[in-house]
Amino acid sequence: MKKMNKTAVKYIVCSLLGALIIIYFIIQIVTMNSSPYTTELAIERNIQNTIETTAFAVRDEAYITAQNSGGTVVAVAEDGKRVGSGETVAVVFANSESAAVYVRINELEKEIEYCRQLQNRVGLGTNTPSSYNDMIDDAWIAFIEAARNGISSEFDETLNDLRDAVTTRQLAVGEELSVDEKLASLEAELASLQGSAANYETVLSPHSGYYIGAVDGYEEALDYGDVLNVNCEKINELLSYQKKDSSGSYMGKLVDEFNWYLLCNVPYNESGELSEGDTVSVNVLNTSVSTLKCTVEMKGNKEGDSVAVVLKCNTMNRNTANLRIEEIEIVTDEYTGFRINNKAIREQDGEKGVFVIRGNIVQFRKIDIVSSTEEFSIVKVEDDSSYLQQYDTIITEGVDLYDGKVIS
Repeated sequence: MKKMNKTAVKYIVCSLLGALIIIYFIIQIVTMNSSPYTTELAIERNIQNTIETTAFAVRDEAYITAQNSGGTVVAVAEDGKRVGSGETVAVVFANSESAAVYVRINELEKEIEYCRQLQNRVGLGTNTPSSYNDMIDDAWIAFIEAARNGISSEFDETLNDLRDAVTTRQLAVGEELSVDEKLASLEAELASLQGSAANYETVLSPHSGYYIGAVDGYEEALDYGDVLNVNCEKINELLSYQKKDSSGSYMGKLVDEFNWYLLCNVPYNESGELSEGDTVSVNVLNTSVSTLKCTVEMKGNKEGDSVAVVLKCNTMNRNTANLRIEEIEIVTDEYTGFRINNKAIREQDGEKGVFVIRGNIVQFRKIDIVSSTEEFSIVKVEDDSSYLQQYDTIITEGVDLYDGKVIS
């Protein structure tokens, strides 16, 4: 019995030793085929420090009163375009069917003009095929953005730009484009519609100003002359204002003054970045406007945790014409920086920095942290070579790191 027990013990010990040897070799193989360091690349980014808030747009607006209540209005002038006194800004039809015919006639006339221009173009181009592809890519991206924004005039324009970019490439590489059949079809349709075109009444601008075809019911929320007399409470009232039902009552509106304003409340602890007279960039989110240049026209006193701010802008076009209640970012600082993982940040001789791999040598590079979250930090780009540089390979995870270490 004792002999059998010794044999069993010997067998178990040998089995364990064999298992340990196998595990050891597996670990060595895994180690040999994996890097002991996790890294990321330092890439320069354009960084903005911003104050996020909601703004209410105020303009010097005057309604264009309806001359034919109940009719279907078709705008002729472009939103944000300056018009003169007595200039036609819209036309009014008795019903939507007649208005649709008018709109289609205008579309056909533009299509016919485009086709006639194609007939006169030749397949010559000095650009490379890749440059034409870039033109198409840019036009496609603009078209997608316009579709997302939902602004019909911008959608139509970008669609035409995309079509023109594709056609330009086809002509440049020598493809033959025959538009004779298409042109004949368009001209035939135009002739049939012109015979059934209905009469319409014109809407004239009562005075000069910037035309906006739509009214939104917020035009009388605040008198233009009181724009600098607001406080946080008044701005909150504007943001929750019950808009007026103006459907069918007006033919659009005119903006008399070139300057218009964005009224907003900003957190008091961030308001120190703004002073009256400052010129700031304002990102208008979820719109096609992107960025506006504004002046801090008024900064109020602290009210609770907020401060009232009035921003003046003089950019007037079809994209800005219909802004009203918008989510915005006020840019207080803009610089070039790196976004790095907090796991990479170390301290050496009282200096914060990161370890980078250059060649096969580990080097310590200092960093100047601007802001941080739980996971990442933003650091400034410095000319000093002792600091982190563009395209440095940053070690985010690793052990036994020190300046000058040689790695294989």
